[in-house]
Amino acid sequence: MKKYYDNLLFAAIIGFPILSIATLILMDFTDPTFIENKIYEAIFYIALPIFCGALFIYLHILVIKKYRRCSTYREHLKDSFSDTKTKLSIILTYPLFPILIYATLYFAFSAPIKLWAYYTQGDYWYKEYILTDVQECGSDYEDSCTRLYFKDPKTSEIHDFRWYDDRSTIMNSKNDYVYIVGEASLFGYIVRELER
Repeated sequence: MKKYYDNLLFAAIIGFPILSIATLILMDFTDPTFIENKIYEAIFYIALPIFCGALFIYLHILVIKKYRRCSTYREHLKDSFSDTKTKLSIILTYPLFPILIYATLYFAFSAPIKLWAYYTQGDYWYKEYILTDVQECGSDYEDSCTRLYFKDPKTSEIHDFRWYDDRSTIMNSKNDYVYIVGEASLFGYIVRELER
């Protein structure tokens, strides 16, 4: 039975980086135009930070308990932190651990959700927004890429995404009402076209 657990652990250690790299490549290739809904915002901006903070505290408590119980672990930690540079680096990076946990879990779950929404057929969706701003994407993207900023006229929420279309026609629609047409999924909306 131990052999199966060892193989499963090995598959998890090797599989997660490979899956992450494949997801990165697929995200870069598709670049889905995704507008978040309330469920997505509640999970990723409220529940996930609370979970990451609780997980960080739980892991911290486990380390303290093991430090108090195990004398060899205590000696190992004291030897590891005897250097001043190591102490300073731990003190400076320690508050960043919850952010690192959050970033890891956010990437691990948000990218597959966007890709799933992009590749599955959802319900037809459209909504009227005000195009507030149009900017260039930057040097990493194609010349036809623009970052569009939309304001919801009812809630005044601002949404933005990258769009690959003729920049001059989009610039002419600035501060006009634009219909965003796409597909609805459980966690948000995939934009398929803009109607001016």
